[in-house]
Amino acid sequence: MNQEYISIFLVPIPIMITWFILDVVRKLSIKLRIFAVPNERSSHTKIIPTTGGVALCISWIILILFFQNIQFDYLNIKPNPIYIYSTAAILMCIVGFYDDLKQIPSYIKLILQILVFLVVAIPEHSLINSFYGVLGINELTNLQSTLFSGFVFIVIVNAINLVDGIDGLSSSLSLFFMIISSYIFYMSGSDYYILTIAFSFSLIVFIVFNISDKRKIFLGDTGSLGLGVSVTIITLGLLNTNQNYFTVIPINAALFVVLGLAYPLLDVIRVFVLRIYNKKSPLRADRNHIHHKVIDIGYSHVQAVFIILTFQSMLLLFNLFVINNVGLHTQILIDALLISFILIFLFRIPNKSLS
Repeated sequence: MNQEYISIFLVPIPIMITWFILDVVRKLSIKLRIFAVPNERSSHTKIIPTTGGVALCISWIILILFFQNIQFDYLNIKPNPIYIYSTAAILMCIVGFYDDLKQIPSYIKLILQILVFLVVAIPEHSLINSFYGVLGINELTNLQSTLFSGFVFIVIVNAINLVDGIDGLSSSLSLFFMIISSYIFYMSGSDYYILTIAFSFSLIVFIVFNISDKRKIFLGDTGSLGLGVSVTIITLGLLNTNQNYFTVIPINAALFVVLGLAYPLLDVIRVFVLRIYNKKSPLRADRNHIHHKVIDIGYSHVQAVFIILTFQSMLLLFNLFVINNVGLHTQILIDALLISFILIFLFRIPNKSLS
């Protein structure tokens, strides 16, 4: 089947599959009483099904099998890495689902994440092998590549998980990254864009359910950890020089990827620093995320997500079109100053819910 015919399936198939499975899984979740019960950290007052991640996991497996059967012989995608990456994502979803049901201790969850990373590292050219000139560092040794990629894997997976605190945020940030990744894959001639576009439309369907009053369903740790693995797999691949994706990125590849994940990375660093400063465990959950602050000053969940996505988009566009030619480290310094100003401004805004 040629590429034009394949493209016809990119919109309707993900939408229909995901909508059907979300609806079925949501009803089963209600029947089996798999709910999120509100607590002091919650932004909701009602019990909501938490199996959206299960539905997405099933949907994405079906989408991979569907496009594998109609396209991989024609397009330039090797099935084996896809199966390995899918296995890693499924394993992480299983960890997340068990965590949703039983609450796995943080250190056990960390160990399991490391084991999943070892699965992700199996395919050739699957890890970061260069700093792309950041701090004057370029190529990495095999050991450095493995250790740094493992660190990045843990950070991003947990960042995507930690920002899943309000409706649509974690899924929208993942969608944002999927869209820019699809552009890179398409422009570089990689047919992985077929899958990332399919996943993007699947995420759009989930977001519709997630922000709905009548069909509301949460990702749960199943979904947020699963999305984290998917985003991280793409990140590691984009930063491997053997893949040549960096040739179509108009700015430094490492900076581009960081900007594409600016909010979750910024939020997880901020939260961990504050927890350590307050002499609390960095792994202990709280309600001190930036998105909680935005909610507390009077914005709705949808408005907060829009504000955050606008900030992330504007930051990326600012780097692409305004400060692209100032030099890498000057660019990083400008970004750091800009972000610091925004954080200080946000910190000084009074909490309307307490005023």
